[in-house]
Amino acid sequence: MQHTLSMIAGIGYASIFGFSFLVTKNALAVLDPMELIFVRFLLAALLMSLLVLFRVQKVDFRGKNPKLLLAMCLFQPVLYFIFETYGVNESSTSMAGIIIGAIPALVAVLGSVFLKEKTDRAQGLGLGLSVAGVIVVVLAGAGNGSGQEGTTRGLLFLFGAMVSAAFFNVLSRKASETFTDFERTFAMMWSGAISYGVVVLVRWLTGSLGEDQGGIIGALSSLVQRAGSVWYAILYLGVLSSVVAFFLINYTLSSLKASQSAVFSDLVTVITVLAGVLIRKEPLNLAQGLGALLIVFGVWFTNRRGRSQGAKPA
Repeated sequence: MQHTLSMIAGIGYASIFGFSFLVTKNALAVLDPMELIFVRFLLAALLMSLLVLFRVQKVDFRGKNPKLLLAMCLFQPVLYFIFETYGVNESSTSMAGIIIGAIPALVAVLGSVFLKEKTDRAQGLGLGLSVAGVIVVVLAGAGNGSGQEGTTRGLLFLFGAMVSAAFFNVLSRKASETFTDFERTFAMMWSGAISYGVVVLVRWLTGSLGEDQGGIIGALSSLVQRAGSVWYAILYLGVLSSVVAFFLINYTLSSLKASQSAVFSDLVTVITVLAGVLIRKEPLNLAQGLGALLIVFGVWFTNRRGRSQGAKPA
């Protein structure tokens, strides 16, 4: 039963992230990327705080070592979103998709080193199939992109995002021995809100977000007004893509091996393609369809023997 719930949670967070690209595009039309990240995490942090305030959930960090939790939050959401934002901006879409899609493979390596989690042949095959599927889907759809050439700095940013996501999976798995799923998610939301709040504040003070908006008060008023015009996107990203999705990730990491949990992230590619086809009426070629099937089979192979050989709940 635990394994089944973890599988459902993995598919759930992949689906949420997959559809998030549709609303993100609308939000970025009126908000700077750093502003958008700050607003989504601030909304998520306030929502989780309300749950604690009204005793729907509880957090208790007393007597627990915060170092592991802080390290986890440093890699995700702080470093990952910075690396991904600038990496995608300075790289071709195909390169970004391939590198991010390789995260589960790196998680498997780090999991074996730091968590002593072994990956058998079937799970190794599953990881390989999922990564191969991502490569096929991304390259098959590269012709529809902008043709942007990647830079060396963009490539390094993307590798930074991949490493950050991999270490987050390992650290969250380890932290699940001490902290609950809600506590880990709560800490992540507030670390994101505070960190990106500082980034946005500095950019307002230095004027790097554009023309003068009348000081801090004017900039804040402008942010609220612009965010209000895309409130549906902010709600989706703040509630579903932040609170719900990251809670589901932390939940899967409490009962599955790090590599088994991370492989669900490759399903995001499948969901994104399907969302484009069904909602935006984008074309789907044969190669993309075959790549999507490889990803689905890869996720299944990686987790199908979880009942008998999966990791014990942390």
